[in-house]
Amino acid sequence: MTSDWDEIKRLAADFQKVQLSSTLSKLSEANCIEVVNLLIERELINVVFTVDGKEYITPEHLERELEDELYAHGGCIHLVELAKNLNVDQSRINQLAETIAKDKDDLHLVLGYLLNEDYCRSLAVEINESLSQKGEVSVFELASHYSLPTEFLLLHVMQKYLGTIIQAKQDSEDNMKFFTLKYLARCRAKLKGSLIGLTMPTPVATFFQNIGAQESIYHALINELNPTGVITSKQKGALYIPYVYTKTQSDWVDVFYKQNGYLEYDAVARLGVSAPLNFIKRQLATQDCTYLKKCCVDQRIIGQIEAALEECIVTGSYLDATTILPSIMSEEDIADIIAIVLKPNKQKSTQLIGTTIFTTQFIDKLMEPCQEICARNAKQFVENGSYQKFISESQGSGGKAYDLDVESSKADKKDERRRKATGGKSGGGAQGRETKTKSTKKHVRGGGDKGRHSDSDDDTYSNKKKSNATLDLVTVKEIEKAIFKPLDAEGLGDLSDELAQQFYPQLSRSAQSIAQSLFEASLKSSSQNRRQVHSNVQDKINESLGDIRLYEKGLKLFPVTLQPQLVKYLLKSLGNDVCNEIFVYVANECNLSYEGELTVEQRAKIQQECAEEYRSVLSALAKTISGTSVEDFLTAAENALIACSMILKKVDKKKDRTLIMVHKHKLLDELTKCQDAGLVLHLCVLVIFTVSTQCILHASGKHVSSILSYLQPVLDDKQRTTLMAYHDLVLKMLSSDGDAAKAAANDIDGMMKEVKEIAANYKKAGVTSAE
Repeated sequence: MTSDWDEIKRLAADFQKVQLSSTLSKLSEANCIEVVNLLIERELINVVFTVDGKEYITPEHLERELEDELYAHGGCIHLVELAKNLNVDQSRINQLAETIAKDKDDLHLVLGYLLNEDYCRSLAVEINESLSQKGEVSVFELASHYSLPTEFLLLHVMQKYLGTIIQAKQDSEDNMKFFTLKYLARCRAKLKGSLIGLTMPTPVATFFQNIGAQESIYHALINELNPTGVITSKQKGALYIPYVYTKTQSDWVDVFYKQNGYLEYDAVARLGVSAPLNFIKRQLATQDCTYLKKCCVDQRIIGQIEAALEECIVTGSYLDATTILPSIMSEEDIADIIAIVLKPNKQKSTQLIGTTIFTTQFIDKLMEPCQEICARNAKQFVENGSYQKFISESQGSGGKAYDLDVESSKADKKDERRRKATGGKSGGGAQGRETKTKSTKKHVRGGGDKGRHSDSDDDTYSNKKKSNATLDLVTVKEIEKAIFKPLDAEGLGDLSDELAQQFYPQLSRSAQSIAQSLFEASLKSSSQNRRQVHSNVQDKINESLGDIRLYEKGLKLFPVTLQPQLVKYLLKSLGNDVCNEIFVYVANECNLSYEGELTVEQRAKIQQECAEEYRSVLSALAKTISGTSVEDFLTAAENALIACSMILKKVDKKKDRTLIMVHKHKLLDELTKCQDAGLVLHLCVLVIFTVSTQCILHASGKHVSSILSYLQPVLDDKQRTTLMAYHDLVLKMLSSDGDAAKAAANDIDGMMKEVKEIAANYKKAGVTSAE
């Protein structure tokens, strides 16, 4: 090595000598280039060309210049900048940097940078200054700041100069973090003070914010301090629970349970316990607790309920569990407590409604008014026929419910038939209704098309609807109304609806049973009742038909042109009433339902659904009402009576004269009380007609003029003038308005008394007779 260096010095002296020599021996630039190229070709020398090709440099000199540049840039320079400064090809610089970085330990090639040990030492100084200010440093932060790899910084800077230049302590859990001893002492002091002052669970993240420390330091310091509290976990959302907090929870649970005998889970949860049920079970492991859905109770509370229930059963009263149990209990918890207390032997003598336990004695006393309602309603339904209708509809046939009565009257029917055939009057009409077996049986055999509901417009019979028919003899509202007052007196009025719903089926069955008993009892006496009803209907129809005959005699006195109008009015009024009476009788006989006054549609329905023996006579009777012949109507009515096992009584002229006199007195009584101008005139002409003709007349108000014209011959001049003037005033009052109507009304008031006196004092003049 020394000989080589001496040779170099010698060559340098020779070059210097040549340069200082005379120009006579100096080579040209081209010759020099040729000489150097020749030496390179023969590998006698090793040189490096510059980028512009104007200069040559030896590798040794290039290395020396590289180190000089590195020193000049503070021990850190990028290879690109180095190649540019040395004017050498980049590949040569890269190759040379790699070579010297391998050969020399104090040089490092990192991410295109060439670094020496001086630079690393300066980095260590800077990092130590940063540590003294911040107290902590992360290799990752340093790598980002200095643009160097973390591994290089950790090995060649941090760990190499740790304890010498860098005065810090490496984190035992994270080797990329370093802390100063003062920083650790400061964090330890902050953490210790926080742990001592805490009384509530606190997130670990709060400690990080307060003491400004890393999580790894926190756990290390916690382990070092060994506090009395508990850390839930080492995860990010962990909590630190102080011992004083846990003790406070336990003491509160113990004290509250001992004082009150129960514990609410939500109340324990509000103390911060995440699993209150498990916490209570651990805390009260030695206590005899009953755990419910919302709370747990001591045996003392259950004992209080049991004692109160025993007293309730003995006194025959009730027990509202909510008045004894804690108010925080839910309905489910109360139900569970009651289920524990209500053992099988006590369930027989009690009834539970909601949270109230009623004894059977209390319930029986409470339901006494309801039993009275059941009996009253059952009697009412049987008396008005609703229950009979329900029985017949539910059985799908109208006559089955009365089979007992029908069978008992078969023998009477034969005797009745014989009496009717002989034309006898005594007793026949009264018994014909009761012994009506044939019509009832035929209705039973009539099948499904005759058992329709009266309130349905559909002609299709539904057996399914009949089988599902129900009859509410007592309603929930009636039960609730009956029990509300005694319950409200006890402060239990809000339970009236629930109790009514609870006992409605039982009371409904009771009412059905009472109705059935009454119905069966009524069947035994129905024979006598039917005879009486049959007799009453027969008498009423005979009376009405007699009146129609008398009215017919009166209207025949009028001109032929007026008679059709009077006949039509007579049939539409009195004839319609007789027709309705017969149709109602047939409907009852066949157990057909109807509502109120019969209409044309209802009569048609009864006619269609009744037994076969009634259909033709009812059809003929209904047609005569809209006709103009009284004789046809009377004939059809007589045929209908025969079909109904009734007898049309013979005409008694002596009795007719009595009826005419009674009718006249009725008209006079009505005239005396009447104050209506038109009706006064109407009644007046009817009275005069009755007195003068000894016949009665049934006419409407529109026929007054015609009747008054007919009566002209039987009136004297004064009577005629007065009645005609009164008639004209009535027409004027009815056809006018305003002052004219008022004036006519005033004149009528002045004449009304005179008109009434004419009718009251009128005597028969013998001009016309009824014969």
